[in-house]
Amino acid sequence: MSSISSGRQADLGRCIARSFVARGVICGLLLSMLGFVEANLCAQEIKIKLVDGRNGQSLGNTCVNVWVGADRKEATAIPTDNNGTATLRLTTQSSEVDTSRQWDGCGLFGVIDPVLGYHDDIRINVGYVLCQANAGKSSWLKTNSYTTKDLVQSGIVSPNTCGTATAERKPGELIIFVRPLSWWEKWKQ
Repeated sequence: MSSISSGRQADLGRCIARSFVARGVICGLLLSMLGFVEANLCAQEIKIKLVDGRNGQSLGNTCVNVWVGADRKEATAIPTDNNGTATLRLTTQSSEVDTSRQWDGCGLFGVIDPVLGYHDDIRINVGYVLCQANAGKSSWLKTNSYTTKDLVQSGIVSPNTCGTATAERKPGELIIFVRPLSWWEKWKQ
């Protein structure tokens, strides 16, 4: 009888050992996946799309001023493509930071497809009237802040008080509803 109980104890010991190994493997996989998610948060393509809030049309061939964190005093001016989208990439690797593709169309600090250092917040100025309640006078001069984590994980769509155009949030995409300045707003500048 004692040999059966010691056999059961050995089986029980093996079962417990396998359970710990399996849990270790599962924990290791989960930690690896979390590390991958964190890496994606820190090396991520960001798209900033300008949309005319009155009619839903993209506003292409213009520039978007971007500040990532508070390190730079000057904005990085990023040109939009024909679809109204300015693209940049954020990275945690300082060796990957690249603003070498200068573009005069956006002025002295114009850069095509920049790779910028990751930071918790991103600030944007678009040079158009913002279609937002409480945007205030001269909203085309206003700089709005967004959290990088929210932008990367779920995307952000600004409110639209200029019309009925809507958009869906997509991870890594910021959609800003704007309208061009009226002749009066241009004149007051």
